[in-house]
Amino acid sequence: MHIRVAREDHPEVHEVIASQHCVERFRKRLGIKTPGVEEVAEQLHLALQEADFTRWPPTWLSSTQDSEMWALLDDLAFPLTPTPQRGRWLAKTCLVKGMAK
Repeated sequence: MHIRVAREDHPEVHEVIASQHCVERFRKRLGIKTPGVEEVAEQLHLALQEADFTRWPPTWLSSTQDSEMWALLDDLAFPLTPTPQRGRWLAKTCLVKGMAK
């Protein structure tokens, strides 16, 4: 599954692509049980579209996970890694406040 979100409102993040691992974690951690990919793809797309981008991890993150950039929305955190294409970032996983890695 290939989920990408184009953003034009951020000087460093123009596009986010969700890795397969990110999609799987998002589905599991949000309890999306609907079969198929449409529901998870739609919800993940909306989350990344609404997220704020920052170089700081969320304050609730207790792990030592390091990332150059973060996409944050409420209790969700997506650590981002740059791709070779400037402005394109890869969401490596999905973390949820209060849940173990």
